[in-house]
Amino acid sequence: MLLCAEFHAQAYNAGTYHGNRARRRRSMAAFKTQKEKMDDQRSYLVVKDNALIQKAKYNLTANEQKLVNYVITMIKPGEEEFKKYEIRALDFARLCGIDPKNVYRDFRNMIDSIDEKAFWVNIDNRVIKLRWFNEPEYNERKGTISLILDSRIKTYLLGIQNNFTEYELYNILAMTSKYSPRLYELAKSYAYKGWVDISVDALRENLMADVYTAFGNFKQRVLAPAIKEINEYTDITVSYDCITDKGELVKGRLQGKRITYIRLYIENKDTLDRFATYNKTVGKIEKRNQQFRGQLSLNFDSTGTLVDIA
Repeated sequence: MLLCAEFHAQAYNAGTYHGNRARRRRSMAAFKTQKEKMDDQRSYLVVKDNALIQKAKYNLTANEQKLVNYVITMIKPGEEEFKKYEIRALDFARLCGIDPKNVYRDFRNMIDSIDEKAFWVNIDNRVIKLRWFNEPEYNERKGTISLILDSRIKTYLLGIQNNFTEYELYNILAMTSKYSPRLYELAKSYAYKGWVDISVDALRENLMADVYTAFGNFKQRVLAPAIKEINEYTDITVSYDCITDKGELVKGRLQGKRITYIRLYIENKDTLDRFATYNKTVGKIEKRNQQFRGQLSLNFDSTGTLVDIA
């Protein structure tokens, strides 16, 4: 975030490197630079055409969605074609607060899982089947994976001028429910309106939560945990009311009523709230990283190549 970046820039520039403390200060600068880099990555923008958010159906885990969106942040403005992106598994684990114990194996399994999960987009009465990635390459010595986004989705990610949504990556990194990133993106795409009425059946289908046919279960297993994480970790707050099959707006008890729509209310947090939320989200991730510290030992040679994992 800008406020965070300005703070780190001031802290970094305040240092002077001279005298007997030069080595210590260089070490501190290196630490700050690594932290600044992580802050920068967490503030990278995810930019998507609203059709990919509002009309796509896919069933990725929370961490798989984080990986897909992390790759999307690597797209540079003005690019006309996708490039091959290289991701260091341990960096991604630290970025998200993922257990690094079996990081390379888990990272590769995540790519394999995403590769098996084609998804559908409804466009102009057509249903199009798409994939996220192509040409994954695993480099065990470097602990990296290189891949390219599928060319068929570039319409929804490159050269977007209108009807798009953008948000900073940090908003989804602390989430654990697979429904949270999807509902966050959906709410974010309607934030300019402040509210939107959504069919329960359509929402259930888009979130791939068809197993929760009863609204009570859908509310408890999908809506409640997702909205809790959105309000806690992101730059917006979300709430909702229910609408019955008779068009009645219900704010209280739902017993005996058939709910067919929900009215989703979306409010952007102010600057101070966003800054506080960012710190809370990053703090949550770093707390997880602290818990994992000491579980993994990685050894690299002078060129940065992974030599051994203990």
